[in-house]
Amino acid sequence: MSRIEEMVAVGASVPQTMRHLMALDRMRAWIAPNVVLIPRGTSRALAPGERFRLESIGAFRFEYVVEAVTDREVVLSFDGPWAGTERWSFVADGSETIVRRCYEVNDDTVLGWTAWMTIGRALVLAHYKFELSRFRDAVERDPGPMAEIDGRRTPQLDFPVDEG
Repeated sequence: MSRIEEMVAVGASVPQTMRHLMALDRMRAWIAPNVVLIPRGTSRALAPGERFRLESIGAFRFEYVVEAVTDREVVLSFDGPWAGTERWSFVADGSETIVRRCYEVNDDTVLGWTAWMTIGRALVLAHYKFELSRFRDAVERDPGPMAEIDGRRTPQLDFPVDEG
């Protein structure tokens, strides 16, 4: 198994940050310009079981499946020239969110391992650094509402509070 892990601090809440990963139209704003995102279903948002393809210039194609989504983590599996999993973790840190993106290759085929070790590792590492920078910029430029229920839009209730 081989692993690449990168982290970035984003000036937004966890829900705001996750929104940019889970919405396909928002994902297109931060993925590398040489990568094409092709949805495999009709949903505009990622959920467990959803599929999509990433195609890179140079004929690299990866089929992705969303394996799990929680309020703090997203796990994807992929298959292409090499196979493995990609895990996104979101940790609240004051007014920021620490985003950790982990890419694990567990392809035990000779061809897959050779592709990964010769070109894949360097390619993925470069894309991770570049994409996480674009991800942070996209989230901070358009964070959206703080959560599903935006507290700024909730009417204020005036009633006495008994503090005794």
